[in-house]
Amino acid sequence: MKAVVRASQLTKETLVSRIIPLLFIAILFMSIESLFAQNVTADGQVARGRELFLHQWTPGDSLSPNGDGLGPMFNGKSCVECHSLGGVGGSGESKRNAQFLSFLPESGKFTEDAIKSFLGRLKKMHPDFVDNKDQFSFGVLLHRQSTTPEYAEVHGEVTTPLVSNFDSRLRIRRMLSKRNIRPVDALPLKLVTYQDELQYALAERNPPQLFGLDAIDRNITDEDRQKIVEAQTKSRTGVSGRMAGKFGWRGQMRSLDLFVKGACATEIGLQVHEFEQTKDPLRQDYSLKGNDLSEQQVGDLIRYVRSFDMPRQVLPDNHLELETIAEGNKLFTAIGCAECHVADVGRVSGVYSDFLLHNMGTQFEDPIPAEPLTNVSEGARMDVITSYHGMTRRPVSTELVKTMEVGPEQHTEYKTPPLWGIADSAPYMHDGRATTLRAAIEWHGGEAYSSFRRFSLLSEEKQFSLLKFLETLKAPQSAEEAPRELIEDVAFIPTPSF
Repeated sequence: MKAVVRASQLTKETLVSRIIPLLFIAILFMSIESLFAQNVTADGQVARGRELFLHQWTPGDSLSPNGDGLGPMFNGKSCVECHSLGGVGGSGESKRNAQFLSFLPESGKFTEDAIKSFLGRLKKMHPDFVDNKDQFSFGVLLHRQSTTPEYAEVHGEVTTPLVSNFDSRLRIRRMLSKRNIRPVDALPLKLVTYQDELQYALAERNPPQLFGLDAIDRNITDEDRQKIVEAQTKSRTGVSGRMAGKFGWRGQMRSLDLFVKGACATEIGLQVHEFEQTKDPLRQDYSLKGNDLSEQQVGDLIRYVRSFDMPRQVLPDNHLELETIAEGNKLFTAIGCAECHVADVGRVSGVYSDFLLHNMGTQFEDPIPAEPLTNVSEGARMDVITSYHGMTRRPVSTELVKTMEVGPEQHTEYKTPPLWGIADSAPYMHDGRATTLRAAIEWHGGEAYSSFRRFSLLSEEKQFSLLKFLETLKAPQSAEEAPRELIEDVAFIPTPSF
């Protein structure tokens, strides 16, 4: 009997010893299979997103069966057209800049008594300046192209530089004096038409590089940046950043997904769920009922943008060059550049930004102000700004009138751009005004003036070392080369799409 019981126990133990490994193998196989399926799905999304990113859109495009395709207002026919420097997903040339038509109020020309007249004049210039609630915007996006044939002539008229005569020079002198800018410096804006006692100007934004945005979005928190804000309060050079979103030249967007969606609707005219395509100022009665991109298409495009690798530092093999670069890195910190261009933020290394807004001085004045946001230290959540370019509409008030005439600090604030990939992302600055790294440094003013001054006092040899260090911050080596046929200028013949 004991022998039978013992045999039974041995049988159970044998079965258990055999079943457990089999179960483990089965679970492991299922996990691998699930992971493989996820990777296949992700790869499929990236491939479809890449197709959308490189696709040259046309009016009535077949990839937009429920919409109208390209336009009616657009700055480019594809994403890659504006994001190609250093590879697909990089920054763009100055000719790809987004343009904004804005106004420059003069003292005595803009009073509370003239509010109704002011709003009427703005709306006459461009209908997007004022909404149906009589709220105005400091600027409107002035698209470079339209599917409406007549738009090209209107765009040309509005963007023609202001004619120099006695009256225009007198107005410019008043503007310079009010803003404490020397006449020799001139306004950092392109002055254009003057109508109904309002002076208009063009402001521009250079297309930013998209490399590493997923890492920035996922691995840099508000708390990480708030620590930098607190550290900068101890600065001896006046550096004092404030919180904003992590995306856009003015930090106007907190969500990477919304940033991508906003670009679709605003830059190409591809309407998505969260953003309507820009209306045609010459055909205000038209509005699209459906969307140009489905939720799946939008998701695929976002997944592709998130797949862009992070830029990396690329060092030479030559020992003497390495010594020069090492010295340049030390000088970068010594003269104060690293106060704003912080090398490592959160769990992201080598990014060289604090993702904060800084006052860059009078030479960076822009009629469109950076948006005020709630400070994280106050314990309140910062709201997501859903205006892609940060041009929030607001009602006119007496206090706002005074603020506009003085030109507050918000008009000279910009987010510190990440320096990773900078060697392959010229031109530089928010409007592409600098064509070289040296020029970009020399443009620094405001809170960054101390660093520029220290750089200017360095010997030529030391300046060279610092520049050589910056030249090692390259675009991702994995970046796909942009197809020339997709980024070269091709004449667009507007054709009505409806």
